[in-house]
This record gives sequence, C-alpha cells and structure tokens, in this order.
Amino acid sequence: SHLRDSKNRWFALSKRARIVAVSKDRVPIGAITKIEDLTEPKWKGKICTRSGSHAYNRSLLASIIATHGEEGAEEWAKGLVKNLARKPEGNDRAQAKAIYEGVCDVALMNTYYFGKMKFNEKNPEQKDWAKAINLIFTNQTDRGSHINVTGGGIVKYSKNKENAIDLLEFLTNPKAQMLYSSMNYEYPVNLKVPLSDELKLWGEFKEDELPIEKLAELAPIAQKIINRVGW
Repeated sequence: SHLRDSKNRWFALSKRARIVAVSKDRVPIGAITKIEDLTEPKWKGKICTRSGSHAYNRSLLASIIATHGEEGAEEWAKGLVKNLARKPEGNDRAQAKAIYEGVCDVALMNTYYFGKMKFNEKNPEQKDWAKAINLIFTNQTDRGSHINVTGGGIVKYSKNKENAIDLLEFLTNPKAQMLYSSMNYEYPVNLKVPLSDELKLWGEFKEDELPIEKLAELAPIAQKIINRVGW
C-alpha cells in the first residue's frame, strides 16, 4: 500500500534504495548501520553528496522528518553538512568517483547506479568506481532503508485511457519487471518476480514502508531545512 496512491491515481513500477556507499579500503564493515550515523564526528570531512535539493536527497530528508520530527531532521541535516568533505556537487555516480579518488570515504547513492557503473562498457572507468565501494542498506534493525520509486499514472482527462491502462499493466507484469531488474538494476514491485542475479548479490533488504504520499507531503518542509542548513 505504501507504493501506490491512496486514491489509485498512480502506483510504483520499480524501487531503488537510497543507500550509503562506503570505501572498501577505508571504512570497516559495520562502521555505519543507520542513516543517523552519518552525523557522528568521526565522519567529519569524509562525506560526499549531491545537492540536498535534489529529489533523491529531499525525499530522504522527508523520511527522516517522518521518523524524528522537523527539529530532529534539521539536527541530522546540520550534522551531515558539518561532515561534508566538499560542497555538494555532481550526481550520484560523481560521489562514487570521489570515493575512488580518495576525496571522501562515504556517500549517498541510489542502488541502481551501482549496477550502471559496474557494467558500464561505454565509460569503463566507472567500473573502477563501483569496485571501490561497498553498499550499506541502512536501518535494517528498525524502520528499514529509504526507497525511491519509478511510478506511472493516467492523466485525468486522457483520451487514450485503455491504452494507458494496458501499458501500466504491461510494466508490472513479470516480463517487464524482470527487465527493470536485469537491465536497470531496480527492484521489482511485483512480488512474484525474483530478483535478477546481480540484485541477488546485493541481497534482500528491509525497506522503509513510509507511504510515498507522505514523502511528497513532507518534501516542502524538507526543502526549507535544506535551505536553512546550506545542504
């Protein structure tokens, strides 16, 4: 139910977790288990992220507001900014590159970018970026790891509703869901579809089941926090 609109106006087609990527060489396994750990003083000057205003990070902060309240989320964001190795820049892959180059040891990233780097024949240098990091699914002993989704819906005044419904039904059938999993490294929303071989290597994880609608509701508050703390 957390993956669809309460009024059935849209629903998720695939999932990706917002994980913590860490240096294989410089961050011991178990050093970070929760997203809250990123504010610890020992990570000062060791974290890289893209802009806090990007939808991925704003959504993550919205999930923290839902758990800790606005004040607690702002304290978390302040702590994260204090620990940044550089001003937020680039996309998710740029953070993996920064870990590979030794600019930082820890970063925020969506899972599917790891697969896109690991198997990137067009830009093979990205394979080295992927080799340099471990993926951490956070908060596995409590609420679970924050997720983002790819979703679909039908325009209210659509003139092609039947075709639109057919497309959405196709995108959630096992064949299409396997393509999401094997080609774009995203987690299927159809529970009857097994994970691709690559996703199996990353392991199953507990996801935060906070409704996506709630994230949208809290996003404006998250953006105000991001502006205040300079993320």
